Parts: sequence; C-alpha cells; structure tokens
Amino acid sequence: MTRIGAASLPTARCSERDACTPVAVTRTVLKIVLNVAIYAAIVVGILWGVPKFLIWKFGTDVPIAAITSGSMWPALKTGDMILIRAVSKPDIAEGDIVVWRNAEGFTIHRVVRTNATTLVTKGDANFSEDPPVTYEDVVGEAVEFRPEQPFRIPYIGYISIWASRL
Repeated sequence: MTRIGAASLPTARCSERDACTPVAVTRTVLKIVLNVAIYAAIVVGILWGVPKFLIWKFGTDVPIAAITSGSMWPALKTGDMILIRAVSKPDIAEGDIVVWRNAEGFTIHRVVRTNATTLVTKGDANFSEDPPVTYEDVVGEAVEFRPEQPFRIPYIGYISIWASRL
C-alpha cells in the first residue's frame, strides 16, 4: 500500500535564490493581471470600436445585419452577415438589395419596382411581393462585392441569431 503524505506532494522549484520570494510572486501576479487587463481592453475596444467605425464608414445606424431566414436564397443564406450602407431615394434601383424597417424589425429583400413615394420588394426565394415600402423606412442597401453579388460573411450571423434568442 502506498502512503501519500506531505513529502510526496510536488513542491515549487526555485532555480534562483529570489525566484520564490513574496516580491517575485507579487510581480508575477501583477504581470498576469496586467496582461489580462490589456487583452480585455483590446476585446472591448474591438467590440465597441468596429461597430462605431462601420456606422461612420457606411453612414447608417445599422451597418451590419444577420440573415435570419431563407427568403433571399441563393444570394443570401440563413446565418450570413452582411454590411449595409446608407442609400438615398434616387440611388435605389430595381435589383438592389435593401434593408427596411417594419413592425417585426428589419427586412432584407430585393427591389422589384419603384415609384415616386414607395418601392416594392420581394425575397428571391419568395413567390409573392412584399407590401409597398416608403422610402423613409429604408435603412440602407447591402454592400456589394461585385455587381449583383452582396458582400456576405457566411455563418457569422448565427452568433447574432443565437444571442437574440437568449
């Protein structure tokens, strides 16, 4: 039978005379705390700064959005994250993907018709058109990577979708 006692427990090994003094331990702890604080500041800076930069860059209060349904498939898939830029009324054309406010939040669909006071949108995978949307409800348009191809980051939108369900 093996007996476990204090003598068999691992002990701190000090290669230098001062390595295990209280001052050295305090310095090590302070270095760790400082590193954690620096990394936390970087993460907070990114989480706060990136959205602020995008708001400034794209000129809209809603510069990013997650695709929450398959209504825009195949151009946009559920879980995609898109960038949105401000758009003025004269710049909205048929074929543009616009983001507009509604009672449930936001809708991201393609413009099928425009007139003087409203525009009509439709999801690429939908059979029917949406009710007319006023230009005042339009938040912006999807940033395009190439003509008719919106810039999207696959799967990143699932984080936002998951967080909204908490």
